Amino acid sequence: MAPIIRFLTAALLAGASMMSAAPLPAQAPTCRAPAPGTLPRSAKVPRKERGKFSVETAPRIATLVPQTICDVEARIAADRIAMSQGGAPGLSGQVLNTAAGRLDLMVLPGVEAELQKALAGFARSWPYAPLARQPRILFRASDTYDAYALPDNSIVMSTGILQAAESDSEILFVLAHEYAHLLLGHHLNPEVNNAGSARLLGAVSTVYVAGSLVSQLRSSRGSLSALDLNRVNDATKRAATLTESLRFALDDIFTPSWSHEQEDEADALALDLLIRSNSSIDSYANVFARLQKMMDQQTASRAKGRAAAETTQKALEASMKQIGSLQFLGTLGSGSTRGLAWMGGKLALGLGASALSGSGKLVQKDTHLPPEERRKGLAAYFQAGYPTADPPIDTGAMVKRFKALPDYKRAIPLKDTYLRARQAYFTMDFTGAIALLKGIGAGTKTAPTFVNFMAALAARDMGNSAQAKLYYEAGRTGTGVPNVQLFESYAEARIADRDFAGAQLVLNDAANRFRDADHLRSINIERSVAEGNDVLAASDYSACQLVKGRDYIPARCKAAYPQAAAAEAEKKPRLRIPGLPF
Repeated sequence: MAPIIRFLTAALLAGASMMSAAPLPAQAPTCRAPAPGTLPRSAKVPRKERGKFSVETAPRIATLVPQTICDVEARIAADRIAMSQGGAPGLSGQVLNTAAGRLDLMVLPGVEAELQKALAGFARSWPYAPLARQPRILFRASDTYDAYALPDNSIVMSTGILQAAESDSEILFVLAHEYAHLLLGHHLNPEVNNAGSARLLGAVSTVYVAGSLVSQLRSSRGSLSALDLNRVNDATKRAATLTESLRFALDDIFTPSWSHEQEDEADALALDLLIRSNSSIDSYANVFARLQKMMDQQTASRAKGRAAAETTQKALEASMKQIGSLQFLGTLGSGSTRGLAWMGGKLALGLGASALSGSGKLVQKDTHLPPEERRKGLAAYFQAGYPTADPPIDTGAMVKRFKALPDYKRAIPLKDTYLRARQAYFTMDFTGAIALLKGIGAGTKTAPTFVNFMAALAARDMGNSAQAKLYYEAGRTGTGVPNVQLFESYAEARIADRDFAGAQLVLNDAANRFRDADHLRSINIERSVAEGNDVLAASDYSACQLVKGRDYIPARCKAAYPQAAAAEAEKKPRLRIPGLPF
């Protein structure tokens, strides 16, 4: 492969020598298809050169079936309508795959505008059925080197990618890769529900259950003796902080899990989009060297995140064992606390056997090829599909433009301060965390939602419920990206303070925003139990156990109503749900 080979210019794309002479089959008028002769001729990618890269023919864009793409876009449009109406795949059906279920998200309008120009170029170069709307681009306040596409038609990029970028090539390839996942409808393919995703869903489900259990214990403190109240307060404070820490740690390492073949296809189509849009891509040798560096950074980021999640999981497991010990709660008289003891013990066992530990490692299998194999496959694909390519030289103009923007310059120090505050919270330095967060706007409605959320958690766990309420309210009514976890945590804090009307107001707001009653059902149970309304709690509990396909919801309701779960287990032991603690 000659080192002088370079990417294809727009002029080459128009060259007749690369066009296919065979017209595509006629399509229905409603299905957009490329005009005959407008796509480059396809060629085989030699097996020896491509190694484990699974795409056999280049360019991939010339081998797609128009009607298949039209069918994919029709399904995506139908799903979007269902999501807007609270149907499947709604928030709880896609809790890991929606922006509403993610933490640390913010809007950077100037940076997004720069990236949207590239997306618009990709859209113009896509000859098949278009997406109903261009994806929104959101940004994570994170040092990780990661990006992902979500079924709600958004693309998320970490600030770590923005900071580390040295060339337009890196950013544009990442953006084109995620856009390709959306164009091809990869999230509609059942292959995404692989074992790695299932294990991680089990881990996140366990964290949801732990959070519900801790909230229920908080609201049951009035039934405990004065002798044990301090120990309960200490245990719940520690468990609450660890639960949130683990939730954030999992969020750091989770990305939608595509199959190996889907990842390769997205890589291939990304190159096609870049070439067809005549994007400013660096020389052949440089761009793949930079891609290698990018892939190495991504692998290191995920490994670091997994290590943090494993450490936190072990600490939470120990905390749950303390809460579930017979000496701690089992001798207390109420049915509620007996149920809590039973649930705490079950959860401790579940944590020990969950995807978070297993063989000692939380594993979400990375279905990308190893960096060197991936680079090798892309290089072979490029040579086969575009043997005489020559691109516009990458001057890094786009990266220079967005790094000079005011919102980028504000975002990076905000991210750095936020991550320091998050670490202070994880180590239970609540006062230090709040001081840092106030410096980046905590308590104001214009601060990112995650800033107010973290401040609320710190104030809650240090026992200052009035201050926590101010931060929660600023996040709930603010201009940041809405986050379902803030609403859940806020409602549970109101329940713990026996402000049932306030809890209901927050729950009603969440139901209107996220349109998923089942996802919030366990918190309604917590409110009913705390109010002493066992009839309503039992009714919601029965309805919750009938929810199908979202196993974390019935499990979470068990944690919200542990006395019912304990009584149910004594009468008729239930089969254990894989990935959940009971």
